[in-house]
Amino acid sequence: MKVLKLHPLMTVSLLQMQFQRLLSCNIAVYMRNSPANAFDTLQEAGFLENMLIEYPIDETLSLREFEEELEDRFNFTLELCNKDNKPFTNKSMHLFQLIKGLSDIAKPGYANGNEYNIQLERLINLHNNNRQGPQPFSC
Repeated sequence: MKVLKLHPLMTVSLLQMQFQRLLSCNIAVYMRNSPANAFDTLQEAGFLENMLIEYPIDETLSLREFEEELEDRFNFTLELCNKDNKPFTNKSMHLFQLIKGLSDIAKPGYANGNEYNIQLERLINLHNNNRQGPQPFSC
């Protein structure tokens, strides 16, 4: 089962990397009806949660159903795109039809999502450290 991980401090580019790894496609994220910058966070795009959310992907959904479900659940707008960043025109296609063998998209430094996992781990650690507040000073 594929699991989408969302965090308010996650950047749009990190979310795009996750979609490339999980569904072998790109996404466009929108903020107030215009394309979001790659460095914008999901919080800036409208994600209202304040912690890491793990969301299982139902691969039987159509592209349209999946986009609508994410928009309704997480309050930010996205559109699934092909490798050329052009939105899919056949929105009735199912998610499982997008997924190719991971060996087809494996690249040096990106195989099995290592680059993505390292960045997500750093983001979560940064968020957890900021929530703890200042450390007590000792002599």
